[in-house]
Amino acid sequence: MHPQLKSSRYRCQVAVILLTAVLSLNSCVSYRVQTKKQEGTEYDQRKVSSLFWGILQSPKQVTTPVCDSLGSPGMSEVYIRRNFGDYLLSTVTLGIYNPATLKWKCSKPCPKTGTM
Repeated sequence: MHPQLKSSRYRCQVAVILLTAVLSLNSCVSYRVQTKKQEGTEYDQRKVSSLFWGILQSPKQVTTPVCDSLGSPGMSEVYIRRNFGDYLLSTVTLGIYNPATLKWKCSKPCPKTGTM
């Protein structure tokens, strides 16, 4: 066999092994933050991403119009979830693009006490 063919075949095998290792080590990851506030709504969600290893974020701020319209004092739960596809995109772009899903639940509004 020609030496150049051996070399290119070897490189191809190494690339396949590395790609298999990277893909098999990635999995779905969730981060959950829960407060002592009572849940008041169902989950709302939004896709978020960061570019250039977190230097730029899209969106810069996530607003919660449902929580605001209920007069809710905050959130009872927040999840950040990254699935296999998110990790694959991050790996292929060498971390330049990092997508995730942000989910949250509004807390119950504070009960009104007393008279006005």
